[in-house]
Amino acid sequence: MFRLIPYFSAMNWIDQLPPELSSAADRLAATARPCVRLDIGDQAPAQRWHSCLGRVLYWPADQAWPVDRNGRPLFGLLQLNLADLPALPDLPTFGILQFFITDDPFWGANPLQPFQEDNFRVLYHPDPTPETTPLLADFSFLPIFEDLPLQRDLCLAVTGHADTMPLPPEDFRFAKLLGDIFTDLGDAQWDALNLYRKAIGTVGHRLGGYPGFAGADHRSSYDLPWELLLQLDTDPKIGLFWGDYGVAHWFNLSPTAERRLNAPGADPFAEIWYGWESA
Repeated sequence: MFRLIPYFSAMNWIDQLPPELSSAADRLAATARPCVRLDIGDQAPAQRWHSCLGRVLYWPADQAWPVDRNGRPLFGLLQLNLADLPALPDLPTFGILQFFITDDPFWGANPLQPFQEDNFRVLYHPDPTPETTPLLADFSFLPIFEDLPLQRDLCLAVTGHADTMPLPPEDFRFAKLLGDIFTDLGDAQWDALNLYRKAIGTVGHRLGGYPGFAGADHRSSYDLPWELLLQLDTDPKIGLFWGDYGVAHWFNLSPTAERRLNAPGADPFAEIWYGWESA
């Protein structure tokens, strides 16, 4: 099964709704969340502290590189300079956010324990002036990474634009909150669902918003409110493939989570759920 991967531009998803859903626009909009659509360029970033995919370039010289459970250095898949991206309500407005995985057959994921960060890591550097930080100059200690979702060696600049999206059909809360809008359409609901997915942009790369799944949403099995931090989709243009046209997600705990409320000023990236699925 192939998932079509569009390249997004800013749009008003309400204007893209099919006519049969126009009367439900207010209910759909009530579930909308902000997100940042991530756009992958075709050139390297101008500076080492800029956002980029395929390599981590910002690394403070006095810090130890993250390793997997066997002590092997992790692969720096993505870094985001939050100061250069549109702000999101539950994330810092500055600092460098980085995503690391290991090069094993599961690319660092553990389907049975998706929040066990021994073969992946999400690290946040709360650096308001990254351009003045002494950075690591010699990366020769890194191994040759042979098994990665990226099919070629690259380092591409990443930019982002602000958007919103309502609850998608694959979210485990959809049937309860919005399902009747579609079931009331009878047999026409299936076409309406597909048009709705396209209108709200469930596929593609983004920070925040809601996840788009190739399979089931397993978050319903857990009590804590895991919400989307990052989605990286299959992107043939740059050679990024999560299995057979799948998708990867990183979730963090919603600000309403008890653990977060009991620790004011706590790191919003301290607890992460990571996994990917093939279509």
